[in-house]
Amino acid sequence: MSDTLTRTEAARVSVARGSRLRRWSRRRPVRRALVLTHRWTSLVLGLFLVIETTTGTILLYRAEYFRATHAQLYQHTDSATPIGLSQARDIVRQAHPDFAAAWVSNDAGVIAVGDPAFSHVYAVDPGTGHINGYAGIDDGFMGLMANIHDCALTCPTETGYVAWLATPVFGQPLGGIVLIVLGLLMVLLAITGLITWWPGIRRMSHGLRVRLRRGRFARDYDLHNVIGLVAVPFVLMWGVTGAAFELPAVANAWLAITGGTSVDPDRFTFTPNQSPTGDVGLDQAVSVALQHHPGDIRYVSLPTDDAAYYGVSISGSYAPYNARAFFGGDVFVYVDAHDAGHVSVVDGSEARPLANTFYEKVFEPAHFGWLVNGWWRIIWVVLGLTPLALMITGLSTWLYRAGTRRRRRARA
Repeated sequence: MSDTLTRTEAARVSVARGSRLRRWSRRRPVRRALVLTHRWTSLVLGLFLVIETTTGTILLYRAEYFRATHAQLYQHTDSATPIGLSQARDIVRQAHPDFAAAWVSNDAGVIAVGDPAFSHVYAVDPGTGHINGYAGIDDGFMGLMANIHDCALTCPTETGYVAWLATPVFGQPLGGIVLIVLGLLMVLLAITGLITWWPGIRRMSHGLRVRLRRGRFARDYDLHNVIGLVAVPFVLMWGVTGAAFELPAVANAWLAITGGTSVDPDRFTFTPNQSPTGDVGLDQAVSVALQHHPGDIRYVSLPTDDAAYYGVSISGSYAPYNARAFFGGDVFVYVDAHDAGHVSVVDGSEARPLANTFYEKVFEPAHFGWLVNGWWRIIWVVLGLTPLALMITGLSTWLYRAGTRRRRRARA
């Protein structure tokens, strides 16, 4: 009886093993294709991805860098009666009549008055009304980093502009297409890397270990897996949002997958009245905006001949863009320059799916690290350098395998 039971159990084990082998054989081509896709995408375009993520890591502290290197602009005096935005604009206009003031901003204790190209500013001390100085926003090292990361060298006002990269292709600048491709490749690498890493529930501990004493290949292979696993959420976020900045369809696809609705492309469009009267003025426009949404005024765009309205950006109780220099604020209020009763508020407070709110209030600002202070942004720095670590460890394991194959062929 005991012998019969043993044979039965052996037969069951044999059948189970055969079933697992058949399932694995069916899955193996797909898994191999994913491995090859992950590997060759990393090898061919890894350097471009590393450049993109490394420049983005540097730009995490762009605001702090600008303020530190332009300390004279930010000298301000405490006063019981500081001047307001309109007074600062008028002071700059009187002192520099050739300067076209297009926007004003409260930034780190001073009032900035900027030009239509958003490239140069005058800084005014609100306590004394003194003009501290004039500076370019996009000049120098950080301007070059921003042009590489944000525009693929196609922003003409920033350092490093390359004209041929701005050549239109399929309705997009060539540099913009490069950024879209890099963003989508980051998403692809995150998904294929996670799938190829998955060791199964029973072997989960093997996927999280680092064998430091088993040789170079084992060490770098394990480091690549563990670093990649930790970085997956950030790589996915950077890839989706980075591509969406150039191609909004990517954001809509993400929202559709996560249960949201497509973003209204016209939500930042405002049409002023067709029968203009006198200008309501900057002070009244700001007052009206605060009535519709209380908070701190961060930035105001001034009316032009083509856009006769004020755009008022306000930091509310939760301000995920608050760490941004000059152009912070998370609530946008449009005020007709000739009719203070004609207002539009774009703040995301209207009823809509949670996925949309999460994308606009957390997912997108997380791309820049603006929703946290400088200390917490160190986490972004560490994770922003993970593509460089992944490239080094991935290249190391690939070279090791290639060398092993060459030695085997030589022996054969």
